Formats: sequence, C-alpha cells, structure tokens
Amino acid sequence: MLILVTGASGLLGSNLTAAAVQQSWRVLGTWRGDPVEIPGASTIDLDVTDRAACVAAATSFEPDVIVHAAAEGAAGPYEREPQLERVGRLGAENTLAAARTVRARYVLVSCDWVFSGLRPAPDRWVESDLPEPVNAYGRAKLAAEELVQEANVRWLITRVADVYGVNMSKVADQSSVRHVWERSGSALRLVGRLREGRTLPAPADVHRSPTYAWDYAQRVCELVAQGREGVLHTAGPESMHRREYLRLLARAFACDPELVREGSLAAYLDACGEDPRLPLPPNTALDGERAEAALGHPAVDVEAGLGRMSDQLRRVLAGT
Repeated sequence: MLILVTGASGLLGSNLTAAAVQQSWRVLGTWRGDPVEIPGASTIDLDVTDRAACVAAATSFEPDVIVHAAAEGAAGPYEREPQLERVGRLGAENTLAAARTVRARYVLVSCDWVFSGLRPAPDRWVESDLPEPVNAYGRAKLAAEELVQEANVRWLITRVADVYGVNMSKVADQSSVRHVWERSGSALRLVGRLREGRTLPAPADVHRSPTYAWDYAQRVCELVAQGREGVLHTAGPESMHRREYLRLLARAFACDPELVREGSLAAYLDACGEDPRLPLPPNTALDGERAEAALGHPAVDVEAGLGRMSDQLRRVLAGT
C-alpha cells in the first residue's frame, strides 16, 4: 500500500508516518520549514495551500491513501490570526483535490474541540452528537470535516484528543534532542517545567481523553488496512480531569506529583505555551466504543501510554 501523510514533521504526522512504515507500506511524508527525515519513509516539502503542488505530489506518488495531518501546532494563534481558519480550509480542499485526482482514500485528522464541551463530566461525546465548537481551532477542524463529508472520495475522519507522545521525525544538522523537545507538543513542555521544580496549575472542571500518539497512529493504520469509513473517535479510553492527568505525567517522568496544584485556566494554558485567553471547552472527553468495536481492542490507557512515552524519550536522550 502507498500512503501519503501531510504534516510529517509534527507530533501526529510523524507518528502516523512511522506507524505506516512499520506496516511495510511505502510512505511519503510532507513537511514545511525545516526538512525532516523519518526512517523508512521518503519526505518532501509541500505547501498544502498550493493546490497544484498537492495534485502534482499525488500524481507523482500515486498513493492509495492520503492522510491529512498538517495543521498549525497550537490553537491560540487561530484566535489571533483569522486567516489560519482559511489556511486550514485550503489545506483540506487541496488535499481532497489530490485524492480525487488519483482516486485515493482520504483520512482526516480532526479533534475533540469540534464539540462545545458543555456537558457534565463524566459524560462523553459520541460520533452522532452535534458538533458546536467554541474556539477558532475547533471551527477550523469542523470546516475541514464538512468538506470531507461533502467530497466525492472514500473518507475516514478520526477525532483525537489531548495528544501526548514523542515526535518521531529528525531534522538534518540539528540536535535530535532539541527537535524532540520543541516539536512534541505540550506534554514535554510541562515535563520540562516539572523538572525545573515549578508548579503546574490544574484548572477545575476540565476533562479530556488524553491520547498516546503512537497508539493512535497504529490504530489509524489498522482502520486504513480494514478500509473503514465514516467518523470515528480514536482518542484515549478515559475521561480524565486535568489534575489526575498532570499527576500521572509527573510520576511517569519521575517528578514530584505534589507540584500539580489547583490553578486557573489561564495559568494552565500559559504553562502549556498557549494563549491564556484561548476559549477551552470544559468537557470534551470522547467515547471510543465504535473504534474499539472496529479494532477489537481498546486504546492504550493514560498511565501505560505515559510510561511508554517516558521510555521513548529516554531512548532519544541516549541517542538510540
């Protein structure tokens, strides 16, 4: 099978690319900015806002499946820069055009923030619930979902949540350690803060479904191999309060869990490197029963996933 993955320099895209390689598929990953390498995959520079370039890449590689994971890494900029919603829409439109050209199946990486979050914990959102995003990032993801659902292609939308893990890509002529710490999302940023002995503020009433990136990527590959279509929630299996998640994160990386203390939402977002003014839905925990039924097994639980993430980081730091 031939797979084209956009956003291979990001946390999710790099894990999806590496997981596809593990399946012995031929994989082409795309990046923007610094060139990246992922063992076993080819990689190219691709601007997903350039339709001609997207179609040309697909025509040259002729993938069976296009996985669209490219996106601005942080949600905060979407609130300050309205054009990012348009950029996200263009990326979906152009990669869909590429998929139509070569008659490839299409997989969109979406997220839990398409939902309002206005549901009491521990209730979870199911695929049939009405999306109603409360921030610009969620609106951008929903717009991409709607484009996919209207497109004349075979499609799968995977909704993920609160991703943690280790970036699997490498940048030539740059420290792999530095790249991993900078491009692995908020979880490692929070670990760095804990290792400095700084407290982590845990906001009240925020529940999500933390998702181990490598497990998510393997599950998506299974769904692709099965030819699954439709909307599936592929997040972690637990509805978890921020305080519980942050304490598990601390323990997994041998940090003091007592550094996790009650704090404001703005302080938590700031610690994550996000805009403190970002509207954060309070409860976007996802019900993954449909994906579990399709795959025949549950997602990796948070404690186990964080332990595996810690082992991954240890190997990177050791240069293996």
